[in-house]
Amino acid sequence: MSKLYCVFLFLGLAVSLRHVRALSQEDIAAIKTGLRPLIAECGKEFGVDEADIKKAKESGKIESLDPCLFACIGKKMGMINDKGEFDVEKSSETVKKFVTDKDEQKQILEIIEKCSSVNDEAVSDDKGCDRAVLLHKCMEPYKDQFDFSK
Repeated sequence: MSKLYCVFLFLGLAVSLRHVRALSQEDIAAIKTGLRPLIAECGKEFGVDEADIKKAKESGKIESLDPCLFACIGKKMGMINDKGEFDVEKSSETVKKFVTDKDEQKQILEIIEKCSSVNDEAVSDDKGCDRAVLLHKCMEPYKDQFDFSK
């Protein structure tokens, strides 16, 4: 699921990472450990397994997955609140918990702030599904700055 971990920064919440080449091994391990059960739980709820996610990622069609899958993960992480909005404060807290390098933290927090604008967009649901797609699109340009395949 390598780059799917951008869901953290999404979820890829996964962050202006043009200067960051990769997170530390420790940070990547912490992110993977924290995300794996959430992805599995939400995947089960939406009938998606790890192989489906990997296939969608490899084909470049991650958007083909149910957007509510991403909202589910985002909600469990505290990134999407009960109103279906991107929770900037909780997302920032999560970054501070998992990313130990202060420079990387700062850069990721800048991306979170930039992507907070998704809360100003009109969406058709209050579950966070549409917002999760908008958030993914906002963070997508930054995904290649992380190497989660380690």
